[in-house]
This record gives sequence, structure tokens and C-alpha cells, in this order.
Amino acid sequence: MQTLAGRTCCFAGASSGDGVAAVHALCKGGMNVVMISHRGAEAEALAQEINLLGYPGICSVAAEGDENIADMYAGLEKKWGSIDVVICNTGADGVLTPIEDATVEMLMRSIAHLCGGSFEMLQAALPALKKSSAPRVIFMTTVEGVAGGSHESFTNAVAKGAVASLTKNCASRLAPYGITVNAIAKGGVSRPHGKVREDSPKPEDLLPRIPVGRIGTEEDLAQAICYLASEETGYITGQILNVCGGLYMG
Repeated sequence: MQTLAGRTCCFAGASSGDGVAAVHALCKGGMNVVMISHRGAEAEALAQEINLLGYPGICSVAAEGDENIADMYAGLEKKWGSIDVVICNTGADGVLTPIEDATVEMLMRSIAHLCGGSFEMLQAALPALKKSSAPRVIFMTTVEGVAGGSHESFTNAVAKGAVASLTKNCASRLAPYGITVNAIAKGGVSRPHGKVREDSPKPEDLLPRIPVGRIGTEEDLAQAICYLASEETGYITGQILNVCGGLYMG
């Protein structure tokens, strides 16, 4: 059983890529979802599509960058009554730059975007999360970010490793408030929505190494998100949930 109804989720990185199915699933379960997006037209189109389906949860959009992020979350709490779940699915394809050619600037840019963006989102929502009866935070990392490897972009993998560390450190510090902080490590998950760079790594390349014998779907990711967002997972925190078909079993 996954109790989602009557709660509000702020979801970054939801309007394209592998996050679309998760928004559908959360709204279908009765959760109100506010997509935090800098792709306004794309996000508005998805919200309209979802709301026309008649799900019990309402989908809406908050334009990222329009105002101070802390003020934005305070306004969302006032509008919806609570902020109960924060999901940061912000990502980037990255480029396959060899270590020899990578620069400190490239690395710091990835860390600022992927790890810094996740932290900023959690920090801004913290006052509201402390008031929630079942507060949940979900970050996104990757198999290579957790375990290492050479398939993913080097700078992205290192930045996603920082997200894994952020998850565990935030989990230990926020546990006294009842706030759970977990992450999903993706590996070989397809992204049917949105654009993918031609020179970026492809999930299909990992297929020979995936024990279950198939590429992951956005629905696989959506169900993992719903699980960690549910009221029932209050005793699970500081964990990295691998959604990778057995690619990594650490």
C-alpha cells in the first residue's frame, strides 16, 4: 500500500525525460504535484494533459527563477497548505570528456548544478517540511555516481556521487524532525520524453551487463518514486535505492 493522497509534492526535473511517468503516477495516487521548471511551456502542457485525465491529484507549475527560491516555497506552502515531498530529478547528459581533457571548471559546474541544486531545493523547503506529518525528500543519483564506472559522463558521475553523500548526510541531520532523505540510483533507464544529446551515453549500451535482460522504463522509476514518497516509508532514510535491473548490487 502506498498512501500519497492529500499531500503536496514539489518536483524538479519532472516535465521531460524519465520524470513524466512519475508525475502521472503521483497524481493518479492522489498527490498534488507542483513541477518546478524552467521549461514553462513544456511543463504547462504536461500539467494540462494530466489534469484532463481526471486524477484525484492536481498538477501545476511553478516557474523556476521567477523569484527567490525560499519565497517561492513559502508561497507554495500557503497555496497548497503543506509541502510534504521534495523530489529533485534535475539532470544533464554531460559529455564524454576524458579525464585528461576535463577541467576543474567543468567538474565544479556539474557539482553546482546537480548536487548544489538538490541541496538548494531541500534547504528552501525545509521550513515547510518540518511541519509535515510525513515529510519525504528524494534525490537522484546514478549507479556510476555510487559505484564508479566509465559509461557515464565523468563530470556527471562525480557530481552524482556528491548527491549520494548529500543524501546520507542530510538524512542523519534531519531524522530528528521525521524528515526522511533517500536517493534513487538510476542505471540503464530510458528517457522517452525530451531531447537526448547525440554524443551522450545511451542506456542500451548497458544491456549486456543488466542481469534482468532489459532496459529500465520510466514506469520502473515512477514506482520507486511513489514508494519513497509514500507515508509508509517513515522508517527508511539515508538509503540509495538502485533502480538498475541488477546492474549494481552493492
